[in-house]
Amino acid sequence: MSNPKRIHPVGVILSFISMVKSYIIPAILFFYVGDNESIKLYLIIGVVTIVVLLVITSVLSWYKFTYWVEEGEFRIEHGVFVRKKRYIPIERIQTINVSAGIIQQLFRLVKVQIETAGGGVEAEALLTAISKTEAERIQQTLTNYKQQQTVDLHNEEIQVEEKQVPTYKMSKKELLVAASTSSGIGVIISAIVAFLSQIDEFIPYDFIFDQFDFLTSASFTLYAILVCIGLFLAWIVSIIGVLLKYAYFTVRNVEDELNISRGIFEKRQTSIPISRIQAIRIVQNPIRQWLGYSTVYIESAGGSIGDENGSSTILFPVILKKDVTKILAEFIPGYPVMEETTKLPARSWKRYIIRKCLITLIIITPVSFLLFPLGLLSLLLLIGGFYWGHASFKDAGLRIRENQLQITYRFLSKTTVLLRKNRIQSMNQHTSLFQRKQDLATLKVAIKSGIMGKSFFVKDLERTDAEEVVRWYSYSKTKG
Repeated sequence: MSNPKRIHPVGVILSFISMVKSYIIPAILFFYVGDNESIKLYLIIGVVTIVVLLVITSVLSWYKFTYWVEEGEFRIEHGVFVRKKRYIPIERIQTINVSAGIIQQLFRLVKVQIETAGGGVEAEALLTAISKTEAERIQQTLTNYKQQQTVDLHNEEIQVEEKQVPTYKMSKKELLVAASTSSGIGVIISAIVAFLSQIDEFIPYDFIFDQFDFLTSASFTLYAILVCIGLFLAWIVSIIGVLLKYAYFTVRNVEDELNISRGIFEKRQTSIPISRIQAIRIVQNPIRQWLGYSTVYIESAGGSIGDENGSSTILFPVILKKDVTKILAEFIPGYPVMEETTKLPARSWKRYIIRKCLITLIIITPVSFLLFPLGLLSLLLLIGGFYWGHASFKDAGLRIRENQLQITYRFLSKTTVLLRKNRIQSMNQHTSLFQRKQDLATLKVAIKSGIMGKSFFVKDLERTDAEEVVRWYSYSKTKG
């Protein structure tokens, strides 16, 4: 790959679409704001001129964009008027994300994003349209450089195919559980509300109200039924979205690198070196916890803001909780899940109950006033807040074993984080005025994840337990 190459000519179309997105909203606004016909005429002429310039710029951008691998670097040269060069040392490359949108799939192409450990607002390198064979060749070439191999590329690919590698394929049952228990319904409802707010002026409310004027005299029961139907439809849409997103979900451990692929319409493939993993996160939302399932994430260094997953990547969308330790040992050795943990002292229970009930009260108070007197029924949710606080207290805890720290906490979902001592960036113990009176403390652990880092908290620990964890970490630093 030492000879400069260009991406597929379809890149011209993708570049043009990307540029048009920057101008489409202002163009629509000017078109509707301008009532004068002469202004609209000049606007149309201006739009046509801009489109022609965008087409020319897209073609030149494609023609000037070249990439190749040379001397242990992934090199890119681009720029129409100003020539730019970007040389990325291969040892800094953390992940290679391969995806295919609708346009790429029409031409049997893929998009490749190359990200480094340092991360940034955007991916370090982006190849918008190349063949699948070319993408595989890039991945294999970078892997060979990292491993300092001189074996012929074709022979290396054959060896990889023949070698038995750990492989996980999501079953149909797991896919159905993931779809039916996801939190996507909230995203769907939020998206609908956001969309309607953007086209508010174009919705014929009068016509709609005339068609459904019988609802003005409808009973509360009918409104409740309609709301339930709406939520059910949103749930169905959420299920379909998850099914399409995680269909054919596969994980393979190839030479200490996790290759994760999934999707139907938008096929995505991500490669993450195991050496870049900073922590393992096991999450159980209430429904999945009740069913005995969990979701496993890996936290890795690097990533970019534009990346869909950022620093957190789903390793197993849904897997039986009792199988997590076994399957982690197969794919990422050295992260055992410890069932027994050091729990919080009994005097912390009241603090958790008060915090969660206050949050619940803040949420339901406006409802109580706006829908008075029926809104007063929402006060019954305080029972849920009480249970929420009790569950958060019951689940929280930590455990140290050799060079691994395991912390567990709950906001809505129960989260267990597995951290290796040498991956922890910082740790501190905090004691507030009220905690000091009860000899309690909060432990904060930070890791290098993404471009901003990530922190995990366990509140209201026994102060001596928090101090023991800090000493465990500090000892490694002083002896380091």
